Amino acid sequence: MMRLAFFAGRLQNSRIRQLLMSMWENDTSIDIFPGNLRNSYEEGFRKSKYCLHVKGYEVNTARISDAIHFGCVPVIISDHYELPFANVLDWSKFSVIIHHDDVQNLKAILLAISEKMYASFLANLRQVRKHFQWHTSPQDYDSFHMTLYQLWLRRGLQFSTLP
Repeated sequence: MMRLAFFAGRLQNSRIRQLLMSMWENDTSIDIFPGNLRNSYEEGFRKSKYCLHVKGYEVNTARISDAIHFGCVPVIISDHYELPFANVLDWSKFSVIIHHDDVQNLKAILLAISEKMYASFLANLRQVRKHFQWHTSPQDYDSFHMTLYQLWLRRGLQFSTLP
């Protein structure tokens, strides 16, 4: 059975994560795991329509890339988050972005997304997946090339603030 949403991660790292747990821990359509999972981490992604990304202790985690890899539409819960490759990829086409203040409406927001819109998110997610993959030998438009491009764009930034 496909679940509405999935999250696995430490709760003590974030007030928003703690709020998610208190609001949705007993919900039968949203799986939130602060510790040990009932099933594998991979299975949580594969069996959920949406996968939650909530900033915790670290600035960034692999959770967004994991969601994309396993075909789970990322839900980024953040007020200010610089998304990878945002100058190249239109994140609104393959993810859902929710502000911290809207966490209490998470389930309603996700349920309000039509099946047609969800199918569009998923199709677009499959299109951008290649940009988040690493290969032993880099391939066109994979993470290696995307990262190099981002570095190239920033090549003069460190000198622009010097007198």
